[in-house]
Parts: sequence; C-alpha cells; structure tokens
Amino acid sequence: MGRVVDNFTTDLRQNCPDVKFEVVDSYGPGKFHLMPLYFARATARLAGCFVAGKADLVHIHMAEYGSVLRKGILIAMARAFGVPVVLHLHGGRFPKHFKDSSPIMRWAIRRMMAMTGEIVVLGEFWRDWVAEAFGPEARQRTTLLHNAVPGPAKPPVRDDAEEGFAGPVRLLFLGRLIKLKGIDVLLNALASPACRDRNWQVTIAGDGDLETYRSLATELGIADRVTFTGWLDQTGCRRELANAHVLVQPSMFEGLPMSVLEAMAEGLTIVATPVGSVPDAIADGETGLLVPPGDVAALAGTLARVIDDRTLRRNLGAGARARWERQFDVAVFRERLLEIYRRNSRGSVSTAPAVPAGPVPASGPTGHSKSTTG
Repeated sequence: MGRVVDNFTTDLRQNCPDVKFEVVDSYGPGKFHLMPLYFARATARLAGCFVAGKADLVHIHMAEYGSVLRKGILIAMARAFGVPVVLHLHGGRFPKHFKDSSPIMRWAIRRMMAMTGEIVVLGEFWRDWVAEAFGPEARQRTTLLHNAVPGPAKPPVRDDAEEGFAGPVRLLFLGRLIKLKGIDVLLNALASPACRDRNWQVTIAGDGDLETYRSLATELGIADRVTFTGWLDQTGCRRELANAHVLVQPSMFEGLPMSVLEAMAEGLTIVATPVGSVPDAIADGETGLLVPPGDVAALAGTLARVIDDRTLRRNLGAGARARWERQFDVAVFRERLLEIYRRNSRGSVSTAPAVPAGPVPASGPTGHSKSTTG
C-alpha cells in the first residue's frame, strides 16, 4: 500500500506541480507500539486542516483489521466536516475480515463505506466483492483503478536471450516471508523431482521468518541454490528484478501485488497464482503462467516449463511488458486518478483538485497542506 502511494505521489510531484497535497502517515514506520502516537498526530493534523477549510478532498488508503478501525475514524471525521472522501481498498484479507466480524462490526463497516463518495478497488474481483458485501448502491460508487508502477524506458536485455545460454535460470521471489505468501510451496516445488535436477537458482527477497525458511531449504537439500537477501529497499528490488529471468508469486491471497507489476515493467517471465486481482494483469499463456495456490506439483511443473524453454520465457516477458505499457504504467494511473479527484473534490478544479494521499512509510508530510489524507 505504501509503495502504491509513494509511486503516484512521486509521479504527481514530477508531472503535476500545480496539484497541491500533503501525505499524512497514520501508522508510522512499522513498529506497532508507536502506531497510536502516529495515529493521534495524523488525526490532529487532519482535524486542523478540516477546521481551517483547507481540504477539498481526502483520499484514504485502507487495508484490513486495525486499518479499518483507524480509517473508519478518519472517514467519520471528514464526513462531519463535509470533506469528500475517496476510499482506496488495498487489503487482500478484507473480505475475510468482514465475513468473520461480529454483526455490530459489519454494520459499522457498512456505515463507513456509505460515508464515502467513491470506492476505488484494484480489480474486477474486488469490484464484484464490494457489490456482494455492500449492495448495488456501493457498486455504483465503485471504480476500478489498477495499481501502477514506474518502469524503464526499455526492459533490460537479459543474458538468456543469447544463443547458447547455459543457465542457470535465475528465479526471484519478492515479498514477505510468511506462509500466506506461499514461500513453503515454492521451496517444496523446487526440491521436487520435476525441478531438482534442472539448472536454476532462486533469490528470495523480503523480511519475515527467514530462519524458518532457511531451515526448510536446508532440510530439502537445496540450500546451496537459494539466496535469502532479507528486506530490500526499492533500489535493491529493482536490481534483483533486472538480474532475474523469472518472477515467482505463489501467494494464497493478494490485492494486486506490486512485485508482479514491477516484473511486467521489466519484461520478466511471471509465474503466479490467480488470487485477488492477479488475473487482471496475468493472462495465462500470454503475459505469464498461472498455477493454483498451494499446489506444489502444479508449481513445480510450470517452473520446469519456463526453466527449459527460453522461447517461452521471451514470449511471456514481451507480452507482460506490452500489457504493462497499456494498463499499468504510472502515467495511465495518474490520468485516471485525476479524473476521480475531479469528480469528488468540493473545490473549483481547473486541471486537478488538491490531492490527498494515504499512509506511506515516509519521514513526514510533503507538498502543501491544501488537502490531506489518513
């Protein structure tokens, strides 16, 4: 979520200098015990902005669980001051959260959704879910806006494009090392008979339970072909994407993962699970290959295909890059986002309203405080 916001606010600063906005972080740098302080500060700053009449619009980014409570408070506060709200849903587990909530909590979430002027979702799956959970009126206020990422002017020319390439094929996993991301499925697939004797290496980039998965790689006998980098900043992620041949995204749930879009921009072959809005980006056999979540045998067989077939990798990578240019480039996102702001802003807009952005892992507010978010 933070990377989505960072991408589009960076783009707006560079390409729309007349758009004035302030980024307000309601969570903080990731340490839970500090969150109440950041949330209190965000609430106070937003209240001050609302009282002063400086906000034409508030764009709120929401995940699930605690994020719903925090953003619900901010939405109610904006509504009390008559500030229009655009609510941007990112949480892959929000449907489960809503389903498992008590009747009172579900009622409160419905009220929160009703207070918004427009609901932004990441793909068709999420648009259908909003209609199912909150009714036809909510669907009428729902807009599909795919995540977007910047990318190179041209994808890098990889060494496997050359005749006589002898490998190894370099696989990459980008994401948090938790079971729901399918990292155990990936390691077991690589250790299976379908993949074990093929020429590959895998880099696993992300924080989380590194020791558990290092131990699993050792138990499976593939530790010498697995590199764990730990957490990487954006520069490090781009470096790994440029160096890889295949991105593997074996998640059990997702919204629309940034790693998949970044791999598309880099012209990578992508093997992914059709969860959340991934099928909006990955058409099986055209822009990547899809495998059922949790299916070790299916993932192993698909990885064997892409490891063995250089032409398949080249064709899938070219298809992914072409789809990114049409649909997931940040320039496309910018124009669609400005349309949403124009529809909802209470101010007079020439090129665009004041732009609020959601919580990001930033050091503080940026831009001008004509409008704000939580």
